[in-house]
Amino acid sequence: MAMFTLNSSSGVSSPIGSPGGASMNSDVTIKVPFKQRTKIGIWNVRTMAQPGKIQNAIQEMRRIDLKILGISEMRWTGANHCDIEDFKVYYSGLPKKLEYGVGIIVHKSIAPKVRNFVPINERIMLIQMEAAPVNINILQVYAPTSDHTEEEINYFYTQIASITRKIPKKEVLIVMGDFNAKVGQGRTGNHIGPHGLGERNKQGDKLSSFAGENDLVIMNTFFELPPRRLYTWTSPQDGKKEGLIVRNQIDYVLINQRYRNSCKSAKTYPGADINSDHNLLVAEFRVQWKKLKTNQSNKPYDYRKLKNQDIKKRATEMLKKELEHIKNSPETDVKIDMINTAIKKVKTEILVRDPTKKKSWMTTEILELMEERRIKKQHDKSGYKIINTEIRRKIREAKELELKEKCAEIEMAQRRYDSFNVHKKVREITGKLKKKTVGKLENEQGEIIIDINEIKETWKNYVEELFADQRNEHEIPNTMTGPDILVQEVEAAIRSMKDGKAPGPDEVQTEILKLLEENFIIELTNIYNNIYNSGIIPHHWLKSEFIVLPKKQGAKRCSDYRTISLMSHMLKLFLKIMHKRLYRICEEQVSPTQFGFMKGLGTRDALFSVQVLFQRCRDMNCNIFACFIDYQKAFDKVKHNKMMEVLQDSGMDGKDLRIIKNLYWNQSATIKINQENTDEIKILQGVRQGCIISPLIFNLYSEAIFQEALENMEEGILLNGKRVNNFRYADDTIIFADTAEGLQHLMDKVTNISRKYGLEVNISKTKSMIISKEKIEGVQLIINNKVVERVKTFTYLGTTLNEDWDHSQEIKCRIEKARSAFNNMSKLFKTHNLTVEMKMRLLRCYIFSIMLYGIESWTLTGATTSRLEAFEMWIYRRILRISWMDRITNESVLQRMKKDKEIMHTIKRRKLEYLGHILRNENKYHLLKCILQGKVYGKRGVGRRRISWLKNLRTWFATSTTGLFKAAANKIIIARMIANIR
Repeated sequence: MAMFTLNSSSGVSSPIGSPGGASMNSDVTIKVPFKQRTKIGIWNVRTMAQPGKIQNAIQEMRRIDLKILGISEMRWTGANHCDIEDFKVYYSGLPKKLEYGVGIIVHKSIAPKVRNFVPINERIMLIQMEAAPVNINILQVYAPTSDHTEEEINYFYTQIASITRKIPKKEVLIVMGDFNAKVGQGRTGNHIGPHGLGERNKQGDKLSSFAGENDLVIMNTFFELPPRRLYTWTSPQDGKKEGLIVRNQIDYVLINQRYRNSCKSAKTYPGADINSDHNLLVAEFRVQWKKLKTNQSNKPYDYRKLKNQDIKKRATEMLKKELEHIKNSPETDVKIDMINTAIKKVKTEILVRDPTKKKSWMTTEILELMEERRIKKQHDKSGYKIINTEIRRKIREAKELELKEKCAEIEMAQRRYDSFNVHKKVREITGKLKKKTVGKLENEQGEIIIDINEIKETWKNYVEELFADQRNEHEIPNTMTGPDILVQEVEAAIRSMKDGKAPGPDEVQTEILKLLEENFIIELTNIYNNIYNSGIIPHHWLKSEFIVLPKKQGAKRCSDYRTISLMSHMLKLFLKIMHKRLYRICEEQVSPTQFGFMKGLGTRDALFSVQVLFQRCRDMNCNIFACFIDYQKAFDKVKHNKMMEVLQDSGMDGKDLRIIKNLYWNQSATIKINQENTDEIKILQGVRQGCIISPLIFNLYSEAIFQEALENMEEGILLNGKRVNNFRYADDTIIFADTAEGLQHLMDKVTNISRKYGLEVNISKTKSMIISKEKIEGVQLIINNKVVERVKTFTYLGTTLNEDWDHSQEIKCRIEKARSAFNNMSKLFKTHNLTVEMKMRLLRCYIFSIMLYGIESWTLTGATTSRLEAFEMWIYRRILRISWMDRITNESVLQRMKKDKEIMHTIKRRKLEYLGHILRNENKYHLLKCILQGKVYGKRGVGRRRISWLKNLRTWFATSTTGLFKAAANKIIIARMIANIR
């Protein structure tokens, strides 16, 4: 066994992963086992955004046997990690711009050791790795150049110093990257060695101060090497004049003083090539990596294999065999465990995803050319440029070939009616595959938290505080008359369950539950009846797992994240059966002004109600004073005792109440952070996230609030002799009246009653608006002694409302959003490798769906119609790659596309169909019909009338209002009218 000698009195510790740091009074030689050597590289690559750059870096890593490579000037957007060949790439950049950025590429053999990844910003990132006996922290940086301000440079060093201080002293810290600083030749204290290069500059002083203050050693100044092994950057002035050499050392690797002996060498590799003006700097460390147990639960499964009839048959037979003794067990918990075990066996033996290697567009020829370019780097600059140009050309050809092949796959999937793979391939081409965004977390003092245990504790405290409440036990009435669950109900619930949903902690998947044969469904029905009749819910059904997703870019605080709950699919199936029974109660008691979570109602109905009623009021000179209420965490602040009172008052059966009570009073959750879970947390308030009956419960809860708040209130808009004063979509609420005093009175009542039920109005996000032809000034709405901000525009359910009630602004927004989506997917739409028919299908799916959101509520003018048609032609011209200079008429464009104009046809059809939908379902849409036809009290002003919602239809279909209503009530006549649209 190889050994090395450590002089303990020198203040230098043993290699990484070895015991050390003991203080001794005399020189003692300690024999320590020779550890594994690991090469870590640092490279400013200028950009990784160019095609082929990442493959070039990986090729050089393989050649030099680098296990870790830190990248400066990554220039990738966002913060994330991804797998490329045998490497995992971590990166941190700006949200949108391809500037700056840092990254770390880790070999697959070491990637599992990464326990935590913290993207600080576009210049700093941290990965924490598990080693024995101490962990390793690698901080990759890219410092501002001297062109930046002093404040920017100082801020950079303040940030890395702040992170450095958070690393435990006993752990290894490596700070590396492009510091854009020259520390120069000559020793400085214990932190800079004598073998640097050149003269120190101002940035070098800052780096020296940072290293000295934080007990770090700049390792590539401690090894005596020729200058060609020291310089890391070649200036553009280098070689401009004969004999002029301008080469500097500005990239460094730093390690904490205690572990400096672990670094055995640090030198540059001028022969390594990535078409950059920086040289690769490689430091060699002695490391003992920690052996980790593989987590079987993280295995990827492919449930789409069940579409193969042979595999489905095998899985069904295995499930049948594993459950053949389920009848012999009388215990409900034992039966559920047997089902869970059987399902897990099917997954692990049949449904494990095949380890198919992702096909890369990169070719062997290009990689060989890159190697040839590398060889010519030092001695043949002209040859280097020629080969570099050839590499670029070959890369373009390879990328075009890849696009052609993927387009062929899309067409093939379309011919097989495989919509899943059609859209998957589209997202691959356009780069729209859903990726987990990695964020950072700050504490209350605004400091970034980097320790994974501290992160878990912060999340645990936040969720505990969010769901904390004082609640008492609730007595359930003895009216237990609920009928037993039928086999047919279980079968119907299983059929209606959606595939592709993430499993809960028990890892049972819906796709496999659908394989259960009739006799096992009978057993499952018996299990559910035992639970329903006893009220005793299996303990593992009561446990949920929260995952956190950022609500916005740059999320830093826990409140900037959304928690998503994953629960058992077996429980979801049981609650789906309950949902069918409870929905009737909910439907009977919820007001028609609530459009959220109700069958046959949605955002289009809520938008139609607001848009058409307010437009009609404005036309009749009936002023509207509106308040858009935003509640603070509405779903998370529902009080359980109040909730049970509301459910009991609704007439819900005792069995259902008991199940809901036991679910809420015994539930707990953990939060999953970086594949690790926090301790269990008791959930003491709020409706259950991810639970199918939660929307019904919330609707009944909010209905109780508004019934109590608005009972016997005379404020609102007079419509057909009755007052309407609110529209709701779940917790998105609009309160309105025809006077400012009336709105103030309504809001006082709603605010007070909401507080009684545990819901607080968020004043900072709640806004007011006045819709009137007159300019009304000096009117203020007061909530909790604070003035509510009055706005001219407001985004409600994804659409823009404005005080002039003019739809042209919303239509402009929709067009620009659709234009942006088209530009993001232009690579797909402009290719010659897809048929026009396929492009049109994708266009309707991805572009027109964005533009036409909420069109049922639009009122169009001639100008907005022209704008929509012009945008449609703009799209077709770009699909056909026709320039405006080509002077091609719209008629010729449509002939080439083999179609007529489509957008206005779609708008006319959908508005007419929606009118018929309202008129044919009088009971369901009574409020919408009143809004459309009912009397609005007021006096119309002089002058030409504004175009109304019905005026559009009368003009388009050349009929009167009476004729329109008669025709719309008959589906056959509507079909005829649509067929004759011009």
